[in-house]
Amino acid sequence: MQRRASLLLSLARAWSGSAAASGLGSLSALPAPCSSSAAVSPVLEALQAAGRRWLTAGPVAQAAEREFITLNTLADNPGATHSVKRVGRGIGSGLGKTAGRGHKGQKARNGRKPRLGFEGGQTPLRLRVPLRGFHNPHGRWYRPLNLDTLQRWVQEGRLPTDRVITMKDLRDSNCVGRKMGWGVRLLGRGAGRFDSPVHLQVSGVSDSARAAIEKAGGSVTTVYYNQLGLRALLKPDWFAAKGRLLPRPARPPPKLEGRFDQVGELPPRTEITAAA
Repeated sequence: MQRRASLLLSLARAWSGSAAASGLGSLSALPAPCSSSAAVSPVLEALQAAGRRWLTAGPVAQAAEREFITLNTLADNPGATHSVKRVGRGIGSGLGKTAGRGHKGQKARNGRKPRLGFEGGQTPLRLRVPLRGFHNPHGRWYRPLNLDTLQRWVQEGRLPTDRVITMKDLRDSNCVGRKMGWGVRLLGRGAGRFDSPVHLQVSGVSDSARAAIEKAGGSVTTVYYNQLGLRALLKPDWFAAKGRLLPRPARPPPKLEGRFDQVGELPPRTEITAAA
């Protein structure tokens, strides 16, 4: 391709010189080449359109680099691929014997790098920095639920108002998350605007939340469930699928006896009583 372009350039220059000497003064009389290559016609068009020798260098160079993409000319860009570096194949290869790793030492061994966080034997950073926070493995955490969220769910009809709302209802309606630890604790955010007379059974309730619910004409009862009992409350179908009976209600430990109004029943009673 480049050889053809350079040949055409030399022919054009020679023809332009002879044409100027003979008085032709134009490149339109340049004979067309007999080759049918697709890259020749752009060169001729550039030569004929230029008309002057000092303008033919740029267009001709660009036209000479053009080439239609065909299956036999597809290739990666220069530098896109490289040969695999083979080491340890004799001293004549330049990477023989020690294969570019030098003599002995940790960097010449297999693996080369130490474990992540190793600092040469000194105390690593993860041990130099003091610990912050504390996780109590015996602690109990409850899923918080505020009154404004409960009010919105009741107004949208996503929670029943004709019976007692249990923690299973809160979970099934997505009012609380799927995981709730030891139960649901009702908090008092939005207590000033709460006006739904609902009846609930939860694991814990704040004083402000209880006062707001009772002021609206509802009631809240704190019930105790251990981990097995809470699982039976939330997923009773699992016990039926396994052919197991629901566990008996468990009493709270002595330290927690004063925190709950009653022991959780399985299945829970959802009828609204006069005392509620």
